Amino acid sequence: MGEIGIRVEKNVPCSLADGTVLRSDVYHPDDEESYPVLMIRLPYDKETPRYYDEYLEVPRMVQAGYVVILQDVRGRFASEGDFFPFIHERRDGYEAVEWAAKLPYSNGKVGLFGMSYHGYTQFAAAVERPPSLKAIAPVMTGADLMGSFLGSEGEPHPVAKLETWVLGSMLEDQLKREGNFDKRKFHYYFENMAEWLVDAPADEWKPIKDLDPGSYYFDFMQGRLAKTFKDHVNLKGKLSEVDIPALFIGGWFDGLLAPTLEAYQTYKGKKMLWIGPWTHEEMTGRCGERFFNHAASSIGVDKSLDPTEIHIKWFDKWLKEKPMPFEKPVHLYLMGQDRWETFEEWPIQTGVKSREVYLQSQGMSQSRNGDGKLTYQPDTTETKSALKLDPNHPVPTRGGGTLIAGHASGMFDMSDIQDREDVLVYTSMELEEDLPLLGSIKASIWASSPSELLDISLRLSEVDSQGRSYNIIDSFHRKKVEKEYHPVSLEVEIGSTAYTLKKGHRIRLDIAASNAPLYDINLNNGTTTKTHTEGKSAVEYIYQGGDKASKLVLPMTR
Repeated sequence: MGEIGIRVEKNVPCSLADGTVLRSDVYHPDDEESYPVLMIRLPYDKETPRYYDEYLEVPRMVQAGYVVILQDVRGRFASEGDFFPFIHERRDGYEAVEWAAKLPYSNGKVGLFGMSYHGYTQFAAAVERPPSLKAIAPVMTGADLMGSFLGSEGEPHPVAKLETWVLGSMLEDQLKREGNFDKRKFHYYFENMAEWLVDAPADEWKPIKDLDPGSYYFDFMQGRLAKTFKDHVNLKGKLSEVDIPALFIGGWFDGLLAPTLEAYQTYKGKKMLWIGPWTHEEMTGRCGERFFNHAASSIGVDKSLDPTEIHIKWFDKWLKEKPMPFEKPVHLYLMGQDRWETFEEWPIQTGVKSREVYLQSQGMSQSRNGDGKLTYQPDTTETKSALKLDPNHPVPTRGGGTLIAGHASGMFDMSDIQDREDVLVYTSMELEEDLPLLGSIKASIWASSPSELLDISLRLSEVDSQGRSYNIIDSFHRKKVEKEYHPVSLEVEIGSTAYTLKKGHRIRLDIAASNAPLYDINLNNGTTTKTHTEGKSAVEYIYQGGDKASKLVLPMTR
């Protein structure tokens, strides 16, 4: 069969029940046949080349026998109406799917695809159950993106994520629509966004206050959202009722990996999961200072060409009833082994055993030059190490799944951060054999706080033979405590990984009380930089041994 010609129709109107017109670019085979439809509903301008041939290649999807539709959501770019994050995507998604199913070149079957916000728009449509929606492919996303941007009640707030998203991705189009775009002033803030992330308090953030004082940013940051709004846009509880087949894709260094996995586990319908050595920014295998093979092409045990081909195979199964070439539902890239493996389930139970690793110190575990160790046996004697938090000199954000301006995701050498006296460092002996980790890494950390808020940043890294320390996984936790300096145990999940540490290398945990600018900084007085600016330097304590034996729980595959 020869190459199919592609016909392009720009800004095709989709009229909603309330009279709002959404506009779509439609790419379809240049013939008189009808085909299944694949649609992406996004707030970031459907004209952007990234959505035509970078994330997935639209021409190849058309060549594979699909109509491909790129639609601006309500209130964005060419579409009419007013945009407010998340709130319209359920109803609008339902109507958009049914509109697409009735187009003259459509055969009535529709699939949705897209990542991040346009992964959420798929869940939003799916929970409304449009009859023509036959499959979805949510990538690096979550069922409660508002919670991912804000943190749930009592959790640390990833304030820089929301700041980066609103100023970096959303504000320019909105100001232009309102006839309120001051190019010089906007670009002053936009081009210096990374520096502005330290501006506090976050709920009065100067760039947005100056450019758009009525922004929904302040509704989110100042907690002015009605419960009915929160209930409507949080789809977590509803995914267990959805039975539309779903292809989930995540990245080991994506800032939305945890919500992607949570959505996958909750989801009722037929489902498949792929996790590669990817960041939110790119699916090439480049993750900061590390590069992983077989991540951009020749993907998986079946050596699929690339993510576009994986999507085509998925939709071919559910929209064209072709056989599915993938035998098992879970496809994971094993970092440190440079290969893919398939599994029957996530989380993986078969062949994985938990091993406890204890923090050990005589109270001098500050910096990597201190006495902090990781051992398989706890000390019988209880000790504690002082963990300083100076709000004016917080421990900086670096690597992992950051999703904020001026900070690359992925793996980086953390040695200089682990030289700081306000970072506690615990390192194992050299490994006598490879150490494969596969699954969720948990921690039980005993700590006490100088104020009612106890903050702990945890990071696991691999120390190589040159002494460089590369981050594997990290997380940040906050607990409200009743008494100052009263020890409490934090039972936390650091996160999920598939990473093999090499024989002769060492495993390391570092603990800090801040991770800025990604998270709001504890001011040691019961407030944070989300709402306040004045704080003081103070000391938390981390406990080791005895009745307060802090530990990691590692999922090892042997």
